[in-house]
Amino acid sequence: MNSKSSAWVGGTVVVSVLILALAWFVAISPTLASASSARTDTQAAEMRNSQLEVQLAELKAQFANLDASKAELAALRLQIPTETQLAEYIRTMQAHAEASGVTIVELDVAEPEAVAPADVAVEAPTTEEPAAEEGAEGDSAAEGAEGGALPDGSAPAEQVPSGPVPVEAFAGYQIQVTVVGTAANGVAFLEKMQTVGDRLFLVTEYDGRGLAAEAAKGMRPETQEGDMELKLTGYVWVLPPLARDAVAPSEPEDGVLAPLPGGADPRLGAEGNGTVG
Repeated sequence: MNSKSSAWVGGTVVVSVLILALAWFVAISPTLASASSARTDTQAAEMRNSQLEVQLAELKAQFANLDASKAELAALRLQIPTETQLAEYIRTMQAHAEASGVTIVELDVAEPEAVAPADVAVEAPTTEEPAAEEGAEGDSAAEGAEGGALPDGSAPAEQVPSGPVPVEAFAGYQIQVTVVGTAANGVAFLEKMQTVGDRLFLVTEYDGRGLAAEAAKGMRPETQEGDMELKLTGYVWVLPPLARDAVAPSEPEDGVLAPLPGGADPRLGAEGNGTVG
């Protein structure tokens, strides 16, 4: 092979290599990267679609039970209504007393109290202070402590507030009712107060004492030896509807419940004879 043919062959090889390199960087490599990215996007979309299908199935199941949930909510609102309805409840108490064969001789309804969950003690974080050294270091540590800083120069840990926080707009009304009748009738009245009727009534304290035979006087009926005077203390609650269930904030509705007294302490855990835990 002559030198001229060798030059043509070498040139052809070089040009072919250049063409292949150019094709790789210009067309093939970007196409492969685009295809890989498309596969990744497709996998992500398929995974997301699977998640949405699961959520859609859950929503369909919840929608199928929507009527049952509404009925359950309506029953709960009967137990803790959105209005005080104290007059209606007093009439219910009177009906329970008549059905049980006892006479109400005293009734008192206290002002509404803000309801708070059970008090859970929260321990504030503590930081151990190193023992002060003798001499100048001990003096500087004492000065730092008096200035509100720890010996190492850091600020003391912020105290974490503890105690129950009242639930917004959740009010409890304490009711004290005293009835007179036989012991069996008094127990029947106590049972009806807690189990009969739609509205929830929680007895937190009860106190009973025996009575002697006495003639009727004022609101007190005639009593026989062995009759009992039973005093019940309990709570009924009111939970106004949420803002989104009532009216828009920009359009307040007349007759909105007044704010509760800020200083009232919930007495749902009041102790006494017969306190219910």
